[in-house]
Amino acid sequence: MRPADHPTKRINVSTTRRIVPAALAVAAVVALSACDSDQVGAAAVVDGERFTVSELQDQVKESQQLEGFDVRAAGGVSGFQRELLTRHIQHEIFLRLAERENIDITQAQIDDAIERFESQSPDGNLGPALAQNGYTRESFRAGLTDQLIVQEYTSRTGADQAAVTQALVDLGEQLNIEVNPRYGSWGDQLAVTDDSGSISEPENSGSTPTPGQTPPPAAPPAQ
Repeated sequence: MRPADHPTKRINVSTTRRIVPAALAVAAVVALSACDSDQVGAAAVVDGERFTVSELQDQVKESQQLEGFDVRAAGGVSGFQRELLTRHIQHEIFLRLAERENIDITQAQIDDAIERFESQSPDGNLGPALAQNGYTRESFRAGLTDQLIVQEYTSRTGADQAAVTQALVDLGEQLNIEVNPRYGSWGDQLAVTDDSGSISEPENSGSTPTPGQTPPPAAPPAQ
């Protein structure tokens, strides 16, 4: 899919440095009734592809089973749901960026990045850090994929952080992203926000080199 011609929006660079992570049950019925046919049963729709409520709930349960993860520190269940939706939508955008730029990230590259992390971690164990941030091994690999895509993109194009953010925002607009209002909305912050407009901000997360994401450590430089 090639980018469409449209006016470019200006995005505050500070959004790239934000850390990101449901409406009340009584409001869920009202929110669901406001969804179109594509959103019924879906937590989010990205370019026509549905990420279902069931899939989201399964991911929440999987993270809650991680030893050391405290969903309260992640903004509660509703805040963590927004965080997971943000990760999912961003990952889809990063994959489209890779497709557009012919960037291919291999499993071997991801394995190498994980090995570098492990060599820098106490006892070579990433488990506690991942669990604290609600990352399974699978979701962490997805986050690393996103970061490696950004590294390759900036290496090829020389784009700075603001340019990377703008490219992601533009791609997101082309993908017709819809979020079930039960969980919030998607916007130029590259994150799912609640009805008040605040961005989910887990207390135990560190800084992030990619717009809107919260992987525990930043990906090591490619070698």
